[in-house]
Amino acid sequence: MARFNIAVIVGSNRRDSINRKLAQALAKLGAEKLAFHFVAIDDLPLYSQDLEGELPKSVVRFKSEIAAADALCSWRRSTIAPFRLCSRTR
Repeated sequence: MARFNIAVIVGSNRRDSINRKLAQALAKLGAEKLAFHFVAIDDLPLYSQDLEGELPKSVVRFKSEIAAADALCSWRRSTIAPFRLCSRTR
């Protein structure tokens, strides 16, 4: 049986972030049944509607990594918010 693919977004770029450590611990605990992929956010630009015509490469990469996942786990301010990607069909 294929493992469930989870995209993980940690809302901090700090190398020693507690949120990152918690997400990594969760990934380690669930590694047998789940495949965790940490999605980088450090190269994303601040939101600007002016960029919507031609998206920067970092935004295209970010969106494709999330779209390739079965689910999204967003980690920010010591809370976890799991989301099911409803638009995914497999």
